[in-house]
Amino acid sequence: MMKRVPAANWMSFNNILYIGDDAKHCIGIIEKFNERLIEIEQKYSGWFISGSYKYAAHDKLQRHIHYHFEGGIAIFKFKNEDEIPAIIRRECVTACRELAFEQLNYAS
Repeated sequence: MMKRVPAANWMSFNNILYIGDDAKHCIGIIEKFNERLIEIEQKYSGWFISGSYKYAAHDKLQRHIHYHFEGGIAIFKFKNEDEIPAIIRRECVTACRELAFEQLNYAS
């Protein structure tokens, strides 16, 4: 039964949120990532208020991201990277990497 995969096998990927077989822990990581997305959205609220989303006055970062789950791996992807400024995409990747490092420290 897979509990954790060694860091060398997955830390080189920028969009892996979780590797393992514990659904409750995976959901917790996704929730933490969503909280960080809200913080990023608030930090760049000017872009989201004047952003390109035509159906609401205020765009949401979550609208630009989706999750993929396969074989005990949870990753995030941008639906259309060109819609989001590079600085916001970098902050999302940084948030993901920070969560991955937190998991490593938790497992140690």
